[in-house]
Amino acid sequence: MRTIGILGCGWLGTALCDNIKKQNWQVRGSRRSEIGILKLKERGIDAYQIEVSKSNITGSIKPFFKEMETLIISIPPDRKENDFSQKIKQLLLILKTTSIKKIIFLSSTSVYGNTEGFFNEKSTTKPKKISSKAILEAEKLISNYFIPSIIIRLGGLIGFDRNPIFQLQERKISNPNGRINFIHQKDAIEGIMTLLSYTELEGIYNLVSPHHPIREIYYKKMALKYKLPKPKFEKDTDPIVRVVNGDKISNETSFKYSVVNMLI
Repeated sequence: MRTIGILGCGWLGTALCDNIKKQNWQVRGSRRSEIGILKLKERGIDAYQIEVSKSNITGSIKPFFKEMETLIISIPPDRKENDFSQKIKQLLLILKTTSIKKIIFLSSTSVYGNTEGFFNEKSTTKPKKISSKAILEAEKLISNYFIPSIIIRLGGLIGFDRNPIFQLQERKISNPNGRINFIHQKDAIEGIMTLLSYTELEGIYNLVSPHHPIREIYYKKMALKYKLPKPKFEKDTDPIVRVVNGDKISNETSFKYSVVNMLI
């Protein structure tokens, strides 16, 4: 039976574990805290407590990696983290002693930066935020490693219980005439599952919905949907129209986006 590990079972990783189990693959998940491990076990997930730091990796390392074939890395950096690349280096050192044959790194479209334009997997990366620069450095370390890898650049994650509108209630929303570059959890999971199935593929893949509504229209619609106060927006004298294309995965695999209207 194929064994897949997810290092960092947060909101997306936990749901991904549930879906991998349905494929009759063996899946193991990790979290840093004991409470997090208990929550995973309550869902029937084979869970291990692992902590990755810039100096070492601690926890149930041997049982987690035992006879594992594919590792999905889902440990995003903190917003102001400067040592994320060191964490990845520590992880890659560990992988030398394992049976891992494929690495999948869950990255972010933030590596393209906040400049105007249309972006695909071949576009120049110009991250500005500390966290985005850290993610790009991690991408390079993994891509240059001897184990074959796939870098998945995810758009902004949304789902049934997750949307930026909840965090924007007390703030004025910037760039109202810009565009949304989001991915629904359902499509994120299905895209990752597809890339797991196409074992011969390597390289970079964007996972971003093909629907890019104007930000002001989107957030007003979401406020109505979730019965929240009408959102406020900054004055937009010079909008930044940034669109990230996610068609490559559909052109090279059987994957098709199912959430193609982000306003519903």
